[in-house]
Amino acid sequence: MSVASQEVAIAALEADTKLDYDPLDPVVKSEPYPYYAELRKNEPIKWLPSLQAYGVARYDDVKALLSDGKLYSSSMFWPALLGEFDPVPEVPPMISMDPPDHIHLRKLANKAFVPTKIKFLLQRTVDVANELIDDIVAKHGTEGEIDWAWDFCALYPVTVIAQVLGVPIQRRSEFKVWVDNVLAAANRAAYGPERLAEIRKSSDEIRKFFEDLYDERAANPQDDLISSFITAELDGEQMSRIEVIQMSILLLIGGVETTTNLLGTTLVELKRHPEVYARVRENTELIVPLIEEVLRYNPPVQIIFRHTMADTQLGGVAIPKGSTVMPLLASANRDEDRFPDPDTFDIDRKIEYPLMSFGQGPHFCLGNYLSRMEAKSALDVAFSRFEVLEPISDDVEWLDSYFARGPHHLKCRFKIRS
Repeated sequence: MSVASQEVAIAALEADTKLDYDPLDPVVKSEPYPYYAELRKNEPIKWLPSLQAYGVARYDDVKALLSDGKLYSSSMFWPALLGEFDPVPEVPPMISMDPPDHIHLRKLANKAFVPTKIKFLLQRTVDVANELIDDIVAKHGTEGEIDWAWDFCALYPVTVIAQVLGVPIQRRSEFKVWVDNVLAAANRAAYGPERLAEIRKSSDEIRKFFEDLYDERAANPQDDLISSFITAELDGEQMSRIEVIQMSILLLIGGVETTTNLLGTTLVELKRHPEVYARVRENTELIVPLIEEVLRYNPPVQIIFRHTMADTQLGGVAIPKGSTVMPLLASANRDEDRFPDPDTFDIDRKIEYPLMSFGQGPHFCLGNYLSRMEAKSALDVAFSRFEVLEPISDDVEWLDSYFARGPHHLKCRFKIRS
């Protein structure tokens, strides 16, 4: 959304003009926050005809929903998101499982995905960031213009996650295409046969790739995450072949999209808040609170899905059994009752309540530590290497997505520090 359009939306809210929230409306997708504020104020549990779901806007309701995995099931999350384009439909991914099966699989995954192991990747994240900036210099020289979203943000996490999983980084461009296409299945109702065929092709290719990789690692384990998944054991049980393939695909999708969008949005917010940018460039210890405030203020995942297993009430609204409910994570992060002055971007903010950016409850994102670490390493390196790195325009071309948020393109001026 242009700055002018954003100002119109905010002015309408301030004038007490009702904003009608429809997640599929391009205007809403481009700048959803005035609509979230309207929901929290007047209709915190709202029926959304376009998605046949209940939107949940307030922090306490989102927390209650995400904390109760029995009443609000995750079992339809992945099917609702990807439909017939799920690369591994035979078994649900961990993100779409309920306790106790979810807990058992998560414990197995945790044995291979704990912070102490991820810390060993720290130097690799630094190396990848430097390599990508070296590539920018080789291609564009020491100053000029780049598309930050594609020349860095898209390639950085896919290269790191390739290292994590133990797959060849030479194929990282393919990974990004696969991830983008598979996630595009969320908008499948709007696409024609040609686009749907592209999504189908990527879904098939990503599955074939990980089937082959599993067989290779099962025969010859390496020091990588997919080998750890294969060998992880809990009470004498191990993950099956299809579970390892599904877990690997889930981590590739989650690991690429979240960090890509977080890095792109961070530069957008620094452009919008130059006084913050100046402080962070002067003192890079502020990168950590910067990342946390971006995660609160403009998170990479806006919405997730749950389904009710019984008739219930939430926020005083009756919700029938079998209903789709959508926790609006980004709205919860701006709830006035939990985050004072929520529409102010403040890296000095003392956050007293857990952010919803990576979810909460039994499905709290397994990769949150890795994403935060990747973002910090990338910004540390970028701020040390670039004397100038600034978006050219205040207008942002956001992803055409109602659940993920990040700049699709972000043209920037750059100058390498001499």
